[in-house]
Amino acid sequence: MATTSCDVAIVGAGLGGCFLALLLGRRGQRVVVIEQGPSVPSAGADFLKPPGLRVLARHGLADLVGRNGLRRDTIRYYHDGDPIQEIRFPDGGFLIRPYRELVELIYTSCAMAGVEFWFDAGIDDLATGEGRPAELTLHDGRRLHAGVVIGADGTKSAVRQALAIEQCTMPYERVLMRVATVPLSASVAQLNRLYFSSDGWFTYFYPISRDEARVFVGLPPEDDKEIFQDGIPALLDELKKFVTDSSDTFNHLQAATWQRIKVSSLRVEAYHRGNAALLGSAAFACHPMTGMGMSYTLRDAEILADVICAAGGDAELLDRLLYARYEPRRHAHRQLIDYGDALAATFRDRASYLAAFRPDLHIHGEACAVPDAPQLV
Repeated sequence: MATTSCDVAIVGAGLGGCFLALLLGRRGQRVVVIEQGPSVPSAGADFLKPPGLRVLARHGLADLVGRNGLRRDTIRYYHDGDPIQEIRFPDGGFLIRPYRELVELIYTSCAMAGVEFWFDAGIDDLATGEGRPAELTLHDGRRLHAGVVIGADGTKSAVRQALAIEQCTMPYERVLMRVATVPLSASVAQLNRLYFSSDGWFTYFYPISRDEARVFVGLPPEDDKEIFQDGIPALLDELKKFVTDSSDTFNHLQAATWQRIKVSSLRVEAYHRGNAALLGSAAFACHPMTGMGMSYTLRDAEILADVICAAGGDAELLDRLLYARYEPRRHAHRQLIDYGDALAATFRDRASYLAAFRPDLHIHGEACAVPDAPQLV
């Protein structure tokens, strides 16, 4: 089977992979995106906070993404049923848009930029020449020769494994998460509400459209099997202990279908080797309590696009630019991961959680001086 050549091969058609492909395609790069699934992925966060929205605005995508999304500017936090703080987001707040819808919008824009997508395309081999990725062989025998390879293929990244980049994965073993989509209730339509309990439970209620809402439930592993085997009455009994202002959602949980989610943090020792780099959850993963993973990934894709285009096909220059401009992102990611670890470790205790909470990271995504969040204690 013949070998196809391209400037950049991106493995993974999630938000980071599609956005990077769009930026590169617009600048005249020949880009091929390889996705092992039959279409763009559907699993991911539903939030874009101000840093990510600013990235999209710089590339003329803010109106497209925001057109049918929901804008919210406040999240209220509760502990054992009592409101303890509110976080207000300035400058138009944050955007809620189901992950698949968001990725499909970027994917559709890629067609106008000349980006080629190969779906149902798993990788059999990633060959290297002089220590640099040179050719990808797919399950169906197709071969792709690329000047640059980007691994945007998730926490189990095949590209990261091929590059022999060491990883450190730390499961959040004290809490398992379940998620369901339910009809929208009046309380959820009014406000995003996040509840914690001193028994190690949390639940988050937020709208994803004018008709539907998401409900996340985090609970100790020892409770998960018992609660979800015994059915919704047992779950409702637990939620009623610490959920106060969202009780109008309880009836909607009777018919809910719950999906179990494993949550881990991920750190890696390097973000690139030669002409290959990692992006998104192939490079880092933090606790979803931070709400910043997608915004950071969009900024990372923007930096990668600038670096790849600035290198102009010069492999040695690309390597130097990745060291100088992309590797430093590990410091920002490490700070966010550490922050997520702190939130996950302290939410059982009201005072400890409030002490760990950082409005600068939660709202702006980078460490900076902002006023303390108002506490409602």
